[in-house]
Amino acid sequence: MSAIQFKDTLEFTTPVLGRLENNTTTEYMWIGIAMIEFLLILVLLYKMQKMQQYAKAKTKAEILEQRIDFDNVINSSFNSVQLYNKLKAKCHPDKFAADIEKNAIAEALFQEIVENKTNANKLYELKERAEEYLDINF
Repeated sequence: MSAIQFKDTLEFTTPVLGRLENNTTTEYMWIGIAMIEFLLILVLLYKMQKMQQYAKAKTKAEILEQRIDFDNVINSSFNSVQLYNKLKAKCHPDKFAADIEKNAIAEALFQEIVENKTNANKLYELKERAEEYLDINF
C-alpha cells in the first residue's frame, strides 16, 4: 500500500470513526433503556405470579368452605333421571286442566321439577309435595 492510498484511507475512516464515537453514547443510552424495560417486565411478571397464587389460594379456601353433600351427589347420579321422569309425567299441569287450583300448584311444581332435574334430594321433596297437594300416589 502506498503512502497516498494510506492517507486516503485515513481521510475516509477518520470521519466514520468520529461518527461511531458520537453514537456510542447514544447506543449506551438505548442499552440502558432496554435494561430498564427488561427489569420492569421482570417485576410485572413477578407481581402477576403473586396475584395468581393469591387468586388460587382464595379460590381453594372458598371451595373448602363449601359443604358438599356427597350422598346427594351419588344419589343424584344414579336415581335422579328415573325420579325426574316419574315426576314429570305425574305432575304435568295438563293432567289437572279441569281443576284450576291444582293446575296452578302443578305448574309451580313442574317448573321446580325441571329446574332441579339433577338434584335427587330436591326431587324427593317435590315428590312429597306432589303427593300432599295434588293427591298423587307413586
